[in-house]
Amino acid sequence: MRNANKGFTLVEIMVAMVIGLIAMVVIMQVFNLSESRKRATTGGSDAQANGAIAFMMIERDLKMAGWGLDTNAYKRCTTTKTYCNGNASCGGAAGPIANFTFASVQLLDGGTKADTITVQYYSNPALDTYRVPAIGLLKNTMNTAADELTVSSVTGCAAGDLLLIQEPDNGAVGQCSLVQATTITPATLKITHDTASPFNPPQTEQIAANWQKHSVNSTVACIKKPSTAAFFQRQYSVNSTQRILQRSDNSTTPPLVNDVVTPEIIDMQTQYGIAPVNSQTVDTWVDPTGTWANPSPVDAKRIKAIRVAIVARSAQYEKPAKGEACLSTTAAMAAKWSTWAKFTTASYPADWNCYQHKSFETVIPLRNVIWSNL
Repeated sequence: MRNANKGFTLVEIMVAMVIGLIAMVVIMQVFNLSESRKRATTGGSDAQANGAIAFMMIERDLKMAGWGLDTNAYKRCTTTKTYCNGNASCGGAAGPIANFTFASVQLLDGGTKADTITVQYYSNPALDTYRVPAIGLLKNTMNTAADELTVSSVTGCAAGDLLLIQEPDNGAVGQCSLVQATTITPATLKITHDTASPFNPPQTEQIAANWQKHSVNSTVACIKKPSTAAFFQRQYSVNSTQRILQRSDNSTTPPLVNDVVTPEIIDMQTQYGIAPVNSQTVDTWVDPTGTWANPSPVDAKRIKAIRVAIVARSAQYEKPAKGEACLSTTAAMAAKWSTWAKFTTASYPADWNCYQHKSFETVIPLRNVIWSNL
């Protein structure tokens, strides 16, 4: 038996230390593996959550697209005359309003990068100042495009409203005008739209641009406008440098610019769902390129749904083994992200393979367009 007073020998201590170090190495390896699996799982969950949040926001706004205007007010408009005197309230650029459209949704093709979605309403649904557009009939034939309007009713109209004037069925086909009411006179059912308002062109401009002199029974719709444009718009885009989905709109002064919706979104691809004329059934999907980069008024009415695909990534960088390449996401995996969306991984950061990715896609019907039976 060992003498209790002699203690441990140096050899015994060193053997114990070696055993302890071996146990520590094993424990650390198990811990590192466990922590690596945990980070991978957590990273995948973060990507899943970010993608879900992105889709929730985009889907909510796309379902509201086209909200706020009776489509009878513009259903025959194929050409609409517009004007801005350069004031910020009409867009800030003098001349015809750039890219004016009645389309509920506009898609901008990003080429090898992410697309952009612009949703258009005819009033901001988040505000309690919305009112149903009032539609009356023009009771006088206009001798000039600047003539005072006599209408069947001014109920629901207010000074500062936009006036969308549309020729009747038997009038000039497709000819519409967008001006701004300056005064409303209920007693005589009169509406003026003089050049004091930024949307109203001077007479020389009306003559040069051949503005329509609208006839009796043209419809006159009074539309409450946002502060910085003709209609309210909300835009979703991807900042590829910061890897965020961001949102902008023209709802306030100053407008909301590049508000972060959710992080770690690296791509978004879109398509229009197209129905035949006078139909509500989508039979074709098209990229927002060619003639669909800026749809004509007739084609804009054929857009009944939007198809969206998003790629979200985890925030966790997964370091590869020494001398090996990252394989957290491979090109073969990326090829299976969607059956229709064109994701160009060559435009992603060089180390994109070192992160986990999640892809999402859905079809979003434009219910206000469908319900309006355009």
